[in-house]
Amino acid sequence: MMSIIKRSMSITLLILCVVGLSSSVPLNDVSSQKCGYESCTKVNQDELNVHIVPHTHDDVGWLKTVDQYYYGSRNNIQKAGVQYILDSVIKELWQDPKRRFIYVETAFFWMWWIRQSDDVRHKVHTLVRQGRLQFVGGAWSMNDEAASHYQSTIDQFTWGLKKLNETFGPCAIPRVGWQIDPFGHSREFASLLAAMGYDGLFLGRIDYQDKRARLKQKRMEMLWRGDDDLGKSSDIFTGALYNTYSPPPGFCFDVLCDDEPIIDDPNSPMFNVETRVASFIEICRNMSKSYETNNILVTMGEDFQYQDAAMWFINLDKLIQYTNIKSARDGLKIKLFYSTPDCYLKAVKDSNPTLPTKQDDFFPYASDPTAYWTGYFTSRPTTKFFERQGNDYLQMVKHLQVLGGLEEHNSFVLNELKSAMGVMQHHDAITGTEKQHVAHDYERLLDAAVEDALIVARQAFNKIAQRDALKQPLFSYDRCRFNESSCPTSENSRQFVVTIYNPVGWMVMEPIHVPVLDGTYEVYAPNGEKITSQLVDIPEPVKKIPTRKSKASHELVFIAKLHPLGVKSFYIKKTSKISKRDVVNTNEYYGNINDYWKNLHDNFVEIHNLDDTVDHKFKREQIPLPIMKVDAKVNIEKDINADILKDKDDNVDVEELERIIKETKLETIGKARSLDKKLNYPNLNEEELRMLADEALVVERADEDYLENEYMKIRMDNTGVTHMILPDRTTNLKVQLHYWTGCYGNNTNTHERSSGAYIFRPQTTVPYAMTYRNSGTVKGPIVQEYRAETKENAASVLRIYSGLNYFVHDFVVGPIPIEDKVGKEYVVRYDTNVVNNGEFYTDSNGRQMLKRKLNERPQWNLTLEEPIAGYYYPVTNKISIQDEQTRISILTDRSEGGSSLEEGNIELMLHRRLLHDDAFGVGEALDEVAEGKGLVMRGHHKLLNINPKNAVEVIAERKLVIQTHLQPIVFVSNSDNVDFDTWMKLDNCFKGMKELPNGLHLLTLEPWTKDSLLLRIENYVDKSNDSTIEIDLSEVFNNVKIISIKETTLAANRWVDDVEKWTWKVENEFSESFNLEYNNFNSVPRARADAGEATDDRLKIQIKAKQIRTFIAKYEMVAS
Repeated sequence: MMSIIKRSMSITLLILCVVGLSSSVPLNDVSSQKCGYESCTKVNQDELNVHIVPHTHDDVGWLKTVDQYYYGSRNNIQKAGVQYILDSVIKELWQDPKRRFIYVETAFFWMWWIRQSDDVRHKVHTLVRQGRLQFVGGAWSMNDEAASHYQSTIDQFTWGLKKLNETFGPCAIPRVGWQIDPFGHSREFASLLAAMGYDGLFLGRIDYQDKRARLKQKRMEMLWRGDDDLGKSSDIFTGALYNTYSPPPGFCFDVLCDDEPIIDDPNSPMFNVETRVASFIEICRNMSKSYETNNILVTMGEDFQYQDAAMWFINLDKLIQYTNIKSARDGLKIKLFYSTPDCYLKAVKDSNPTLPTKQDDFFPYASDPTAYWTGYFTSRPTTKFFERQGNDYLQMVKHLQVLGGLEEHNSFVLNELKSAMGVMQHHDAITGTEKQHVAHDYERLLDAAVEDALIVARQAFNKIAQRDALKQPLFSYDRCRFNESSCPTSENSRQFVVTIYNPVGWMVMEPIHVPVLDGTYEVYAPNGEKITSQLVDIPEPVKKIPTRKSKASHELVFIAKLHPLGVKSFYIKKTSKISKRDVVNTNEYYGNINDYWKNLHDNFVEIHNLDDTVDHKFKREQIPLPIMKVDAKVNIEKDINADILKDKDDNVDVEELERIIKETKLETIGKARSLDKKLNYPNLNEEELRMLADEALVVERADEDYLENEYMKIRMDNTGVTHMILPDRTTNLKVQLHYWTGCYGNNTNTHERSSGAYIFRPQTTVPYAMTYRNSGTVKGPIVQEYRAETKENAASVLRIYSGLNYFVHDFVVGPIPIEDKVGKEYVVRYDTNVVNNGEFYTDSNGRQMLKRKLNERPQWNLTLEEPIAGYYYPVTNKISIQDEQTRISILTDRSEGGSSLEEGNIELMLHRRLLHDDAFGVGEALDEVAEGKGLVMRGHHKLLNINPKNAVEVIAERKLVIQTHLQPIVFVSNSDNVDFDTWMKLDNCFKGMKELPNGLHLLTLEPWTKDSLLLRIENYVDKSNDSTIEIDLSEVFNNVKIISIKETTLAANRWVDDVEKWTWKVENEFSESFNLEYNNFNSVPRARADAGEATDDRLKIQIKAKQIRTFIAKYEMVAS
């Protein structure tokens, strides 16, 4: 009897299979050819609609490299192969038109797509047209939101969406953002998505305290305002997912999971339909308690799942079928169906809920009381710096492809660099949360792409210089490792050309440092005039960087005046004549008497005639001591060669100088020189004084000394820097390196949490201060420096330049010592007397600034077990503190973590070396090694001291932030075979555009099609009565004439006129300014309605405050 039953069941199953096969090919039903919102299942708002969303989360590198993930290699690390996921999903979607799937990472999809047959491509086109395969996000990667810069985020969205648009058309346009794995979420990213025309944004990770409160208060979905100045246009619906992005517990049907399948054979002893359905219904009921509408989104997928998609879809088919049967039979009013985030969002919109509002961001993110994900703001600092450089190169080659009128076939190398930079934005790439071998692979990808793309720059430079693209290049335009003070070309050339590109739309004064050997050099501007330069010895900590392969002992420093989008070349000769610079010994200290006299004159004593000072009795407390103690290694006789001052006739005064030098040597070794003793000074003429003054001065720090230029004086004493003196105010200033020691444990519970790649968890609440040892002062006509080192392998150079209004802190950190078996995190603190009342400001992806407050979060009551890490925030470009009179801003050269933990203090984390994993998946300690030693990083900060009420200074600060992000790019070429006269006949000064008015920034200039370009203009000023700026695009460029424009959304994948902004009901009106309202007990005005769109007149366009306008422009090349 049993065999008859089994045979009967087999026949039944066979019939079902045949029926299934007969309906597996989609019918050419016109009604089914609908995509986007039109393809969504109709919902009944009177019952609970359960949107089942199959998905996979495919990291573009993390535990394995991009290629390893795609091909399924190294499965001993992680069983993951993206090509098999897409193969399997497409096959299963084709089997049943009810099934749905979403895909996010265009980088992986494109790797798969270009390898598919025409038959597979046809099927995918059909699936996209019918809304069964939908793209969400759609950028090249799922970008990080802390360390990424808004320019790079826009670029990688533009690149990914362009691929989808060109391949599938309107049906592939993503309608929602899908940021399910980034470790915190930025306000600027919300603003960018709104400007790209997205209707909604879904988040996976939010702070555990924030999530707990939102679940309880049914506030998991909100209307997020991305920018106060942009107002309503920056609003975007935002939903926090219930399960981050995982399936409900017990319902993971992947080959990688251990959960039970749904067994629907009633004759099987494992039959479990009823219990599984009941369990799932209970889960759905509980989820619905945290959401306002009768719709819930249930994510069905995880990292690299669906390699065997049949396992998923077979079980989901059963779950949907049997749950709906039970609901109909028992009147449960619950309905399950395949869906997508787009369709879920439409169902919520149709319910017309009243949403809570949000105006701040979702940083910092904590997953439990001791797990604050703030370490990754700094992790792998050299990778973060390289990513920043990669963006500089990308913008340059895109500009030069257009400005140089180069051949279209260059698009291949441009696209390679776009792809590499898109990968770098991934939330396990720029964050530094990947395995070490993956980090190396990211660097390999980017380095190769940069080098390949530089063919564009070299073609453009050659065409500009020789006015003919077909002529053989005269120069090599070599890329140097300036951050290590290394450049083989300049080190090995008697004469060389320095070519510089300025990527911003205004004039820039930029200090240029070229690594060279000791000697005498002359620098010539494009007009042939010799310009002032200074030879400065390279600090010892820089020379000792393990990865540095260079014989350069000095840097040649000069200030380059660079035109907007300009290319400028400088000719540099190494001269052989005897000169004062020939006698500079870079490893020893030097005295410069003229600078000494200048210091005396500027500070205390007016000297009319040096001969009259013989009998003058100086008081010790009145005159700063320029040379306190000279190290025994210094040979003053050798270091200062007075022969360069001698002539044939009269050498009496010079001989007197030599005598004094010898006396000084004898009297100063091992003791300070007494100023009570009468001294005889030589009577030097003005030319001799000028010759001495041109030389860089390197001396030991005095009891009191100053670095100074036209804008400021930096006071120093035995403790280091003490004050920053401006014409109208003086600010206390101390620059001090510290380190935190990282917690370590077995990660079995929250109190055993280790500090790691993701997590910052220091052992103490006060960092350990490092002890500085002075290593000299440099003074010259271009740059002045104060140098100091610590025994903990860190060094600082504090520097000011002639004619520039900022103060530079150049630092070298590492190898971080771990002989004590304790991991450490190095920070710098800038201590001032600014009264900031526990408030500070950090940038959001390099653009808008957000107020932060100690001991608070804007939208929930904070309980904090980690009082240091819990106050760290991402700093992409800038962090600041301010009071009524003073704003101190620190501008960074890469993304870092920062805070203001004490009054008047700014702290930034520079480097991390940790010996334990933090158990969040990466599986190895953040212990970077290079050349067999702990990684050494070099970076710099710019410190600005401005009056926050001075509009001119505020604009200058904004411009400097952009300049710091988009640094001029320097190339060096050997010119031993190109003499000066030949060089002078070249076009060595190219001006790409006219200077933009204050407030405007050229964010994007890149080729789009054969006769069109992509153009973005940004207004970076705050909203005011006169913040809207007009510009005539027909007059912007010098050799490119804009003929016509058509405006697109920010990512350039939709015409702006085709986008309809969704509106939502809200619980409360937005405030006019989050920064003004936060921690303000006074009433703050509510946000006003937008004043309407700017008025354009053909090519004359208006750009409102904080607005970025994007255009596809037709153009033609013209003679400049």
